[in-house]
Amino acid sequence: MTQQAHIAVDLGAESGRVIIGTLENGALSMREVHRFTHLPVPTPAGLCWDLTGLWRQILDGLTLAAQDLEREGVTPVSVGVDTWGVDYTFLSPQGIMLGLPRCYRDAVFPEAFDRVTKRMTPRAIYDATGIQLMPFNTLYQYESRHQQDPAILDAAETLLFVPDLLHWMLSGKACVERTLASTSQMVDVRTGDWNRELLEALDLPCGPLKTPVDAGTPIGTLRDEVALATGLPASVQVVLPPSHDTASAIAATPADSTTRWCYLSSGTWSLLGAELDEPCITDAAAQANFTNELGVSGTVRFLKNIAGLWLVQEVRRDLERQGKVFDYGELTAQAAGSEPFRTLIPVNDPVFAQPGGAIERLQAYARQTGQPVPESVGQLVRCCLESLALQYRQTLCTLEQVLGRTFDVLHILGGGGKNGLLNRMTAHATGKTIVVGLEEATAMGNLLTQAMGMGEIADLAALRAVVRASVEPVCIKPDSEPAVKWDEQAVRYDALAAFGA
Repeated sequence: MTQQAHIAVDLGAESGRVIIGTLENGALSMREVHRFTHLPVPTPAGLCWDLTGLWRQILDGLTLAAQDLEREGVTPVSVGVDTWGVDYTFLSPQGIMLGLPRCYRDAVFPEAFDRVTKRMTPRAIYDATGIQLMPFNTLYQYESRHQQDPAILDAAETLLFVPDLLHWMLSGKACVERTLASTSQMVDVRTGDWNRELLEALDLPCGPLKTPVDAGTPIGTLRDEVALATGLPASVQVVLPPSHDTASAIAATPADSTTRWCYLSSGTWSLLGAELDEPCITDAAAQANFTNELGVSGTVRFLKNIAGLWLVQEVRRDLERQGKVFDYGELTAQAAGSEPFRTLIPVNDPVFAQPGGAIERLQAYARQTGQPVPESVGQLVRCCLESLALQYRQTLCTLEQVLGRTFDVLHILGGGGKNGLLNRMTAHATGKTIVVGLEEATAMGNLLTQAMGMGEIADLAALRAVVRASVEPVCIKPDSEPAVKWDEQAVRYDALAAFGA
């Protein structure tokens, strides 16, 4: 029998990848065939994603995948796309896209957040959805679009999130995948369907909202035009992975039931939490602003969003504008050689969330709080990394308090796992054993859920058994002496975070 392959299109908020996966002897082998950078672009309609540019890159990547597989004599059988959450656009009844997807960092969404939370209390919204309140959630984007142009919602047949839109472009079939929909703060996590009562209470139309579909569902084959453009067989199935990249990454956690584990999906965003069987929508969860997003096979991703390596990415972009070009390895090396605990920042402070001017913002914050101003490249990056590790510690302590349990192991997933300095800082700051699994955990979760949808893997437990057979995780244990220093700095960080709240 000819060997078969699955293809993952994995889009982060800064870069994209096309990766081939083949299953053999209970293990998954992966190879990347295309990688590209992408960023949102300012337009008169706001900050938008360059959808046509993304689509061109995806077609190029699928073409390279087709060529690679043909050379190897391997048959491609499925493809699926995962991306970041919350961003969307509409299709008309005639199947015409009604505008580009807006980027969640568009500056108008906090205004919509203020309007919505004046009409309905944040606690009522949380109780209705189980989702962490953040100004860029789809709920506030949707309200903003309704206020700016209500006619477009009247004209819309279907709301599609970014990966749903790309699945439609691949297959011609329009549907909404459930793990991604759950990030919107428009879905009741208890039912997995839209909370229409919430939306009607806010006078927001429900017409474009179609019932979400589970990850692992085949929705159809490639459109003839896509097959012709890429060289892939038209028989290739489009199978919904966990379309939210974090859901794909968590599905690929190499964990087993013998450990008390939690996870940190580390990339542009960091998402720290635990996998639950049921939502946790308690007073403590609401006060701590934890989110309940849906995962594979009915699981719940109980987690909190943290600013993540966005801070380092923005410093790097600022340096490039100054004509100083560094790769991430060089930035980390300079941070490693810099004085520890010189300057700390509350990483989730909204002042650091907007693109552009990161270095100036970091320096201004240091002056405002009476700390040494970071000047060198190493000082700037070390400030970001140490602050991230301390935020991980704070969030993990809160997670344990809210759930009333302790965790022994923190699994780090995603591209941020390549940063060995941050991983060591995290071990010392949290006091937990760090298991750095797979840099491409998102792609692995995407590929293996496709395989599950095609009947090659039985269930989530079997999927994770394949992950464990496919990777060799790195274990980092905390050292007692550095941990004491991190304990002292945690008090300082917590005070800064409270000051910025």
